Parts: sequence; C-alpha cells; structure tokens
Amino acid sequence: MGLTYVRGLERLVEECAEKLDVIEVEPQTFWRKRPDGTVGTDEEALRRLAGLPGARLLHSIGDPVGGTVLPEEEHLRLLGELADRMAVPWVSEHLAFNRVGGPDGFRTGFMLPPRQSPAGVERAVRSVRAMADALPVPFAVELGTNYLRPRADELGDGAFAAQVAERADCGLLLDLHNVLANERNGRCTVDELLAGLPLERVWEVHLAGGFEYRGYWLDAHSALPDEELMRLAERVLPRLPALRAVLFEVTASAAPGLAAGAVRELTDRLREMWLPGGPAAVAAPRVVVRQVVGGPSPEEWEAALGGLAVGREPRTALERELAADPAIGLLRELILEFRAGALAGTLTHTVRLLLLTLGEAGVRELVAGYARSRTPGLYATEEASAFADHLRRVCPAVPLLPDVLELDLGLMLVRLDGEPRTVTLGTDPAVLLAELGAGRLPVAPPQGRYRLRLVDDRKD
Repeated sequence: MGLTYVRGLERLVEECAEKLDVIEVEPQTFWRKRPDGTVGTDEEALRRLAGLPGARLLHSIGDPVGGTVLPEEEHLRLLGELADRMAVPWVSEHLAFNRVGGPDGFRTGFMLPPRQSPAGVERAVRSVRAMADALPVPFAVELGTNYLRPRADELGDGAFAAQVAERADCGLLLDLHNVLANERNGRCTVDELLAGLPLERVWEVHLAGGFEYRGYWLDAHSALPDEELMRLAERVLPRLPALRAVLFEVTASAAPGLAAGAVRELTDRLREMWLPGGPAAVAAPRVVVRQVVGGPSPEEWEAALGGLAVGREPRTALERELAADPAIGLLRELILEFRAGALAGTLTHTVRLLLLTLGEAGVRELVAGYARSRTPGLYATEEASAFADHLRRVCPAVPLLPDVLELDLGLMLVRLDGEPRTVTLGTDPAVLLAELGAGRLPVAPPQGRYRLRLVDDRKD
C-alpha cells in the first residue's frame, strides 16, 4: 500500500508513514531543463525524497507509449538511471500520446487517447518495447482516461490495451478511477473493460478522487475515492493474481483538505479488501474482439486530435469530425489550465502581480493569447521562459512588470543549476518580495538602481 508523491505532499506522507509500504515517484517532476538545453536531475529534491518512508516505484508522466512517436532517448537514459538509483521493481508509463510527429511536430501538453486500431496497436507495441528495452527493470503501461465519444472504427478500450500488453509482453497498471471515469463519461462499462483485459498482467492499481465538470467526470486526483470506486476495488482487487502494489493518487493542491486519519483509514480498508483471502487468480472470461477495418491511420489521428487539443482550427475531414465531439472543448480548457498552473508555480511573483493588476479574466485572456502563439513545452521552466518572451512582446499595461519578471526569472535559473546570479532592478526588491509575497500590490515602492545577488539556499 502506498501514495504517489509530488512536492507538497510531505506532511501527508509523514503523518501516514506507518501505513505506507511504498512511495511512487513521478520522475519528470525531478528533472530540470537547464539554460543550455540539457536535462538534469534535481539532486537536492532527491535527497529530500530519500528521507520519506517505504520502498520506491517510478511512474513516468512525460513519455507516454501509446502513440507513433518513440520515447526520447535522453528521457530513457534519465529514467533508467533513476530506476537503478531507487532500486525499483518496475517502472510504469501511460498508454497514450502527448507528441505529434512530422516536420512540424509539437507537444500537446496533455495525454491524449491513441488510435485504437490494429495499426495503433503496432505503433504502441513499438513504443512500449523501446522503453522496456532501455530500462533495467520490467515495464508496465497504464490505461488512461478518455473523454472522447466511442467510435465504430476503433477497438474497445480493453481489447486495445490487452493486445498491446500481450504483444509487447509488459505489465499493466490498472487505474480504477480512470476506468470508472470512462464509464461515467459514456465509454465502455468497467465490467466490459475488465472482461477484455489479461488480469494476470496487472501488477499495480491506482485509486483517486475526481469531480464533475461540464458534464464530464474528471480524473482530477482531487479527493479520496468515492464509495462507488471503493466497491469496485472490493470486487476487483481479489481477482488480480499478480497484484503487488495499490496506490492512492492525490495532487499537492488537494492535500491540505485531506485529513491524514482518513488516508490511513483508506489504506487499512484497501489492505483488508486485497489480502484476507489471497488472490483469486480467476480472470473474467474474455470478450470477442470485433474486427476493425478502415478509419484514420495513427499518424492522421494524432495530428488531428493533437492539433485540435492545442487550439488549432479544423481543416481536414477528420479534424472536422473530431471537432464535433464536445470533449475537444474540455481538452482545450484542461490544457490551458495545466499551462497556467505551470506558470503560476514557476513565475510566482509575476503571475501574482498580473492577477492583482488585470484580474483573473485579464490574466486568463493573456495566457490564452500566449497559448495560441506557442504549443506546450514539457517542462515548466520552458513555459516560463517562453511566457516571459511573450510578455515582453505584448507589453501589457502592468506597472513594475519588467522588474518582477526579471526577479522571477533569476530565481528560476538559480534553482535550475544552483549557480548564484545577480539581477539589476529599478525597484526595491525587498518591497516587491514582501508585498507580492503577502498578496498585495506594491504601492509607490522605492525606485533606483538595485543589484540583487540570488543564491540557492535549499541546502542550508
């Protein structure tokens, strides 16, 4: 039993320590893209992680293996190194795509459902094998959330995942909240999906909480599992003969609203569901897989869906067909929210100044304009640098913005490589930091020429 971990969950982990056998880490949250374009690991963050209880698992979130674009070699190297250092028994990644290939390729900023066709199985198997071959430990794929309407020209969700897992000879991560969300959003029922899966390949289970938004149930990791999900877990966990880990997923932003006692009760309840009678080792009968002929190629699917998701207007027949699905509007909104969140977490003082000056609607419009001008980056620091360039181009009427932006960028670069930096400002930095840190707009702060030396003091 365990928790997935991101920075900000330390209190919850510490208060539940005696109930946790394992902590699952998202490795990309420990990677940093340096100013020279290389990617490295945040060693100080890893040192803090080493003090947390339990064993470790790695759950990758940046190189999904359901699409046509192979995982990036540099990421595979970093992932393999972390797997070795943490002595994990296996690594997992999502059966989805977040990159569109070709000469004008781009990232989508969100994991999107792959093309569920025989050709899509072929492409996914190739990607799964590429990642599995680069790792020093076994590899599993997670069935993701799919907000799109089902299509007549696609394999069922369970059949697609089953064919990929069996042909690539990998494990499965069964996120029960994902599959319940898919049922609630009009895709196949949970029982239909389970009947199509090789349950003997399920090594790991995830549970989480979500909420309803715009007629969809979102996989938001925002709360404890609801009772319907717990009843599902009670039915499913004993049917998984190879199950070795059950993880509760929650975001750092939701953690303050969670009582540690409730999380401890959750782990106890799940442990009782899973362990008393031992694994049943009896899978449900397999369903008959329908034949799929025709439809778009995986490459056409990814270009169309990816382009629509990042806000491009439909041009082809497939894009117009997909654009009629209400989920496209939802995906665009979710991607914009993720990008805005990355900026708020990186350019903290800048975003606060913008909110205090322009208001929420004005900032939303500003970020939307930025998003239209540039497709998403993988790293929050990439988004921050690009957004800073955008602000310099559009020059919003926000007093003090150049100084606050310079200060935030300096802080970001110091955190990236640990090297001290000096920034020159026209406003007293002590006043800027104090007022914005307290959520107040600086009023007539002292002006002049201020040189501020920034150092990384996290080791102190």
